[in-house]
Amino acid sequence: MTLLVIAPDTDETAARFAGFAAGQGIPAVVAHGFGRVGVSVRATRERVCRTRLTFDGAEVSGILNRGTGGWGDEPDPDRAFAAAETYAALWSAVALWPGPVVNRPSEHGFLARLDPLELAGAGVVEPPRTVLLNDGSAPGREVYRIPEWTVVDPDAPRSRFDVVQIADPGRARRFVVAGAEVFEVGAAGGRLARETADRVAPIVGWLRGRGTVFADFRAELQAAVPRLADVSCWPGHELFPDLEDRVYAALLAGLTP
Repeated sequence: MTLLVIAPDTDETAARFAGFAAGQGIPAVVAHGFGRVGVSVRATRERVCRTRLTFDGAEVSGILNRGTGGWGDEPDPDRAFAAAETYAALWSAVALWPGPVVNRPSEHGFLARLDPLELAGAGVVEPPRTVLLNDGSAPGREVYRIPEWTVVDPDAPRSRFDVVQIADPGRARRFVVAGAEVFEVGAAGGRLARETADRVAPIVGWLRGRGTVFADFRAELQAAVPRLADVSCWPGHELFPDLEDRVYAALLAGLTP
């Protein structure tokens, strides 16, 4: 039995998790696409699905999904079509596979859609403070370019289509969700006080309800209603250097019941 880590070849966090698992005596491999991955999906008219995943013929026992990355960058139309079909097949297989999956794909994408405004609409949190630029004058250091939603150098010239996240670093606190555990980045040992755990519980529950059990988010907790500054399903090891082994152990616990 093998743990399958689906991630781009450049994902160092995925490789480090696989190395941690191997150090615990649990075989783990990182795969970008099909390659050595075997997929079998059978769906009946009664909507009963049977899915089997293997790596080099060995049964997959658990999956950490970090996305495939770069599948839409192929310039040749025929190769682009093949890449899209491969992506869709792997997406379906991981979504339907009955075993444990960290960050299982949803109907919205290979990784679940995480929109803080959905949670804000329910009155559970306040939305992020953001502004869509139209003259390049908005303050803030965290700049994103749409529609790609890529991070922009805050010192670079800004376009009218950039989005600026306005947040006070001294007020927002960073948390990492890893399986059944939640850690606060920067806190002693990552431990959450009971009051803090209660304040972020609705956010954590919202993430887990979307199958996202490896994520990070920032929240301002000073007011009566927390403000969710941002959320991501791609936490990197550089975010939690003092908690790395504990984060990987929590993920591993969810993949090896």
